[in-house]
Amino acid sequence: MNTLLKPSTIQLDTWISAPWTEFVEICDAPDSAKCKSYYYKQQMRFEDISTGSDHAKVHMTVIMSVGLFAAMQGIPLNGHDCCSYRQSGKNEFQPDASYYIGGNADAIAWGTRIIDLEQYPLPDLVIEISDTTFNDDLGTKRLQYEELGIKEYWIVNVQTMKIYTFAIAPDGSSHHLRQSLVLSGLKLEILEQALERSRQENQSTVTAWLMQQL
Repeated sequence: MNTLLKPSTIQLDTWISAPWTEFVEICDAPDSAKCKSYYYKQQMRFEDISTGSDHAKVHMTVIMSVGLFAAMQGIPLNGHDCCSYRQSGKNEFQPDASYYIGGNADAIAWGTRIIDLEQYPLPDLVIEISDTTFNDDLGTKRLQYEELGIKEYWIVNVQTMKIYTFAIAPDGSSHHLRQSLVLSGLKLEILEQALERSRQENQSTVTAWLMQQL
């Protein structure tokens, strides 16, 4: 393998042409543990998984909010934090958060490391927390998720506290949502208000407020 493409030296936050075998060798290397990895249309991308306080706090608020809503509404749900999904030879993605919902909630067997999409279903909801990666999350990653056929995709903009939500149809087309379909009844504006509050309030206070709204 070209030493310039070792995980410790590879250029981050950009798509680089590479064969699948080279991508797998890099992303499965021990020093790739702190990188998020993506592969799409014979190109690979790595992102530093180490994030700043704002990104981390928004990430936590979103995870708490989704879990709270599902629990209060009795919706079966299992979430994954920065989990790797692999379609051998074609695709890999590692979103900030992803969920199996309803009948798929218990689809993934305990002990699974990388989720093999030849064996397991796609997650119902994929979420990217965007601080410095917004353009790519709205661009190439969105195209990848559309092509795969993931039911719903959220992009949470850390700078503006806005959530961009897309429903993805079986034919790969997508359209904007302001209310989740996979989490029926969840209004995105409520989550945006919770995120805005989190700038000034602690997470316990935000959660208490959110419970009143839900």
